[in-house]
Amino acid sequence: MRTLFTLLLLLLTSCSSLGYEKPRVSVTDIQPGKANLFEQNFNISLRITNPNKLALNAKGLAFDLAVAGELMAHGQSQQAIVLPAQGEAVVTVSLRTSLISWLQQVGKRMEQGGGPALEYQISGTLEGVNGLADVPFTSKGEWKLPS
Repeated sequence: MRTLFTLLLLLLTSCSSLGYEKPRVSVTDIQPGKANLFEQNFNISLRITNPNKLALNAKGLAFDLAVAGELMAHGQSQQAIVLPAQGEAVVTVSLRTSLISWLQQVGKRMEQGGGPALEYQISGTLEGVNGLADVPFTSKGEWKLPS
């Protein structure tokens, strides 16, 4: 077991010395889905870009979505993600949040005169990248509310 750990450590060290870069994740779309009295569903599309000369394969991803600094939802997908060398993929994940929390965020934004957009931050991990490790990611941006 110790030998396996040492080999894994050497592999990860050599990757970083060869100029390995973490994949970049950005939100490309957020679409509201069905809502009921208690919950609001969303479909969030994430563009995952691989800047490396080596293809990357992930077993899935998990992330948290914060709006205006407040945690709103957790998303997770066990969908396999294949990122070609220096390529990208778009993954759509469903997530669910409390309708009350969502409406409170929209209401705060409108009260502050901030207009029809919400600042968001998404942070999470690509899981089991090339069967070796989880790779963290963070992305920030603004989502314009549908009119």
